[in-house]
Amino acid sequence: MVSMDVWDWVLFGGAAYVAVTSLVILMRRRRDEVLAELEAQAHAERQRKVQAEREAKRKQKRNRAA
Repeated sequence: MVSMDVWDWVLFGGAAYVAVTSLVILMRRRRDEVLAELEAQAHAERQRKVQAEREAKRKQKRNRAA
């Protein structure tokens, strides 16, 4: 087995730190993108629901008036 000296461990630790922090940054960015997309979809769905309720009330008023 190959023996690693102190500088090898330091380089290995530094590379691991950079790799993990880079991955965390990328994952947070993707999480924020997905969250924003889901929030936009939920907002659009709420707007469609409100519009459908308004249309239903409007039709109901027209049927009562007729």
